[in-house]
Amino acid sequence: MIRAGFGRTRKLASPVMKRRYVYALLFAPPSLLASFIAALALLGAIAGALWLFVYGDEAWPAALGPVLTVAFGVTWAVAFAALLRAAYRAGMRVEGAARLDRRAVMGSVGATAAVLLLFAGYQWRVGNIGPQSEGVRCVEFCRDKGFAASGMPPRNAGAATCSCFDAQGREVVKVPIGEAARPEAPVR
Repeated sequence: MIRAGFGRTRKLASPVMKRRYVYALLFAPPSLLASFIAALALLGAIAGALWLFVYGDEAWPAALGPVLTVAFGVTWAVAFAALLRAAYRAGMRVEGAARLDRRAVMGSVGATAAVLLLFAGYQWRVGNIGPQSEGVRCVEFCRDKGFAASGMPPRNAGAATCSCFDAQGREVVKVPIGEAARPEAPVR
């Protein structure tokens, strides 16, 4: 209560932010990450469908790049807005509660961690992070040595070797994959 003068008092607004806004802010990070992944998935699906059914391996129109970029941005924004709206509505439902629910805070932290782990796990699985596969090590070895191409025998052949080829497709170097993995592997 505050005195307004002439004996009148008025009630001050609560200094605490309304729950609807707290929930929207609390769930903004996982919503942003999840909407980014959803937009990437849709972009991949659109590009995949265009590749399979329309353009294939032929040259794609130059105007398609900006169209796909705009589609990605719009999808990301719409998905983010929808997830924020859901968090806002959840905050409206619990607005009368005396305290912020710990489960909501833990849900936000858990959702953020889950989305980050999902993204990192996918990147690990495809080889963008973590140890490199033998094939990638072979490619990098041959490229670093200046060869035109590289190859490996089938996995079930029992020979873990890396072959480097010249511009005419002739095998020039063949090393065990263990030697190709080292930074200064000898060229035979």
